[in-house]
Amino acid sequence: MSELVTLMSFSSSIDFEMAKSYLESFEIECFGRDEINNRAYINNVNGGVKLEVRAEQAEQAMKLLFEGGYLKAEDFEESPEMKWMEKILNAFKKK
Repeated sequence: MSELVTLMSFSSSIDFEMAKSYLESFEIECFGRDEINNRAYINNVNGGVKLEVRAEQAEQAMKLLFEGGYLKAEDFEESPEMKWMEKILNAFKKK
């Protein structure tokens, strides 16, 4: 069995299902991790529903998610919080 790669997280099961259906229409096999927890409990309680694909289809799936508008370049930019955290951690790194 091939390794699964998490591509995205969704706070809503509906958004997850839309992206999953979109990828499956291009014959990309998709899996949802934590989907039951997200439906049974408060949305996004454990990071939301994770969209996973097989490692060998990950690159194609990412391209399709960009083309379909599910992903944007700014989704990969560091948040101000992460930039601040990195600055603090760098201060403690050995020089």
